[in-house]
Parts: sequence; structure tokens; C-alpha cells
Amino acid sequence: MKYILSYCLLLTIFYCTAQQKNPGEISGAWYDWTKTLKPEKPWIHDYSQTVVMKLFLCSRDSVGNVKHVYLKFSDALDEIKKIDQLTLDIPKIVYLVGWQFIGHDSGYPSWEKVNNNLKRKQDSTALQSLHWLIAEARKYHTIVSLHINMLDAFKNSPLWKTYFENNIIIKNKNGEPIPGEIFDGMQSYQISYAREWKLGYTQKRIDALLKMLPELKQNGTIHIDAFHSIQPVRANDSLSNPLLGSTISDEVETQRKIFRYWRMQGVDVTSEGDIYWLRRDPFIGLQPMSWHFNIDDFRNEKWIGKPANFDSLPPSLYCGTPMPAEQQVKEDPENLNGMLKQFCTRVVPWYYNNNTKKQKDIVWPQHDDIFLPALWLNKTIICYSNKGYENKKWKLPEHWKNVKQVTISSLSIHGKKFLKTIPVSEGYVTLSLQAGEAMVITLKK
Repeated sequence: MKYILSYCLLLTIFYCTAQQKNPGEISGAWYDWTKTLKPEKPWIHDYSQTVVMKLFLCSRDSVGNVKHVYLKFSDALDEIKKIDQLTLDIPKIVYLVGWQFIGHDSGYPSWEKVNNNLKRKQDSTALQSLHWLIAEARKYHTIVSLHINMLDAFKNSPLWKTYFENNIIIKNKNGEPIPGEIFDGMQSYQISYAREWKLGYTQKRIDALLKMLPELKQNGTIHIDAFHSIQPVRANDSLSNPLLGSTISDEVETQRKIFRYWRMQGVDVTSEGDIYWLRRDPFIGLQPMSWHFNIDDFRNEKWIGKPANFDSLPPSLYCGTPMPAEQQVKEDPENLNGMLKQFCTRVVPWYYNNNTKKQKDIVWPQHDDIFLPALWLNKTIICYSNKGYENKKWKLPEHWKNVKQVTISSLSIHGKKFLKTIPVSEGYVTLSLQAGEAMVITLKK
């Protein structure tokens, strides 16, 4: 009798297990962020309090050769050091553009090779140099990660044959690959996220990259460029893959799976865009940050799950970046011209407005003149003037009320430089600034 009962118990367990959803299956369902105004899983980083930037390292030409090396990995660290000094140790994330193969938009869909032209002389491989950069950057309050692409494919990629033969490359009904956009003179093609995921190649790509650079898991962030849902050259076509008959909805669902797969590995996915003509879903709650974030896009466009009378999003849920830095470094890596103004007039107010601990006694907005606490530091105020002024009185925050003297330092890419000590009179300081000058106020030690 006991054997019959045991057998029945085993059958019951087997039946119940068979009825359960495969525990390894990742959902492509829409996430309802409106219930909590929080992400599906907590972000690894607080992007509303972290300056996200890119460094453009290398470009390629139209025939597959290196066109121009802007920064080697050692040069990138030099820029990171200067930016850290300029930004007074604010938390930063830097994505490297052109780190792979022969530069930006090369080798895709493969990520298997680090650009040898960026290698340090003392290292045996470019990968070793990249390991070094990621580790060294942490000393300067900077997380270094990669700018990658999951949509585009080029015929000279090591993965082209595999992706073509398995119909991952988007093809027409005759089985011919549909040309996409031309980038820097080279013809691109696009892949189907749905097909790649179904065959397991998405997971293989991600796993291989994380194995090559395990620091990406430690740093917890990656940037996916051009993470469109719709092929740019066929924006009005409801079919994603004419050969296989898959739809745009299939691609959107798979993108959600991709976001979740990265997050399961401990990695946030930021992206180039939010909601725009090549997307139907901004992936709120799955994507924390957009390079081209614009809240007006969310207000004006139609998108999946848009609430009636939508007005805004909490920065802790979805935001942009106040200082991309990519262009300034590319144009003037020596002096970073224009970045001081961006830091003072964009970063400091952005950080302050997004911070839940901001002081209510600060007068805001301040237009041409900035006088705001740097809330990532202890009792530090950033001052900046576009046009300059003389003997202007500023009221210190209420919690500075017992302060009698403060120190004044200049601010540049070389960091702070002490200038003088000035008195505090009835909670006010009197300052004079030249046009374009930045100063830092701290407590007198």
C-alpha cells in the first residue's frame, strides 16, 4: 500500500511541476510602473544622482580600416582624472564608444574583440588595457562600461555567416537581407531580436561579453546604442521580419526579455533613446536612463501603457544626463572647453533638483548666476556667473547659520585651488565673480 501511495505522490509532484511555467523562461510582458512609480527591480545605480557620459575612442572608415584614434585607453584615464577634478568627485558613469574591433560601428553583431589600436604599450593585449582602465577609473569616482549595439550587423563581422544562415538577419520574402542605414560609408543590416532570442544567440552574446569582461557585472551598467524596435528604413511596416512573418510586437516583447536578462546578470541597461518614431514602448521600469531623454517626448507621443493626463516621471525611475561630455572631450581633450560651464549650470542644478534632501531655503531658479549646494559633498556650495558681478550678497543655507567664516576656492579642470577666507555677515556672504568664473565655498577648517 505504501508503494502505491509513494507512486501516486511522485505522479502528483510531476504533474504539478509540469503545469508550472518554465522557471528559466523570461517574461516579455509589459511592466506596470504606474502602481509603484518604481522600477521592476531596483536599479544598480541611481541615475538621477550620477552623471552619465561617453568617451569617443576610435572611428572607422567606409572600407573597414581605422580612420582616427581619438583616445587610447591611457588617454581615456587622463580625461577621467580631469573630469573628476572638475566635477568635485561627483559619481560618474562613462561608456566607451569605439572600444571594439576597428572603432565605432564595427564588428557588429559581434563584441568579441577589443580594439588593438587602443592598447597601452606595456600591456600584451588590448583586453588587458581595458581591464586596467576599468579598475583605475574607480579611483576617480567613475564607473567605466561599454557602448554596444544589439540591432546592427555588418558583412565583415565574424558573426555574419552564422546570423545570415540562421535568418537572424532581417530578410525580405525572397530571402535577401534588407539593407539598413549607411553608417560612415558602410552598409548596415539589422537583426531580429525575436529570432536571435529564440535560437539562444542573444544569451550567448551577452554571456560571452560578461565572461570576457566580468567587471561589467561588478560595475552594473551597459549602454545599448540604437535599441530601436523598428528597422529605420521600414518604419511603417507592421512586420519586423518579412521572411519569417514576425511582427514589431514580437520584437518589443523580446526587447523586454533582453532588459530582464541583463538585469538578471546584475547589469542595468541604459539606451540612446526613450520614446520616438522607432519605438512603441519606452520601457519604463526596465530602462533607467536615456541619452536623449526629453519629457516632452513622453507627453507628445503615443506609447504602450501611457496613462491618461500623463505629465511627468520621477527622475529616480527614468531620466537623462545633464553633461554628456562626449563632444567636449572629442573636440578639446586638453582643456575640455565649455565643460566647466556645463557642470555649474546644468549638473549642479540637475543634481540638486533630483535630490530628496535639497534645502527648501535656497532661492531657485537663479538664471545666469548659480549659488547652489553640491549635495554629494559635505557643506559645499558651487558659485558660477555667466556675465559676472561685483559685491553680490548671497544667503547661506539655514543649517550654516552659525558659520562665521568660509573659504573660497577657484574651480577648473585642475580641481579646487584655495583663494581666500571671507567673513559671513548675518548669514550672508558677499562675492565678486568674473564672467565664466566658478568658485567653491566650503567651511573654514
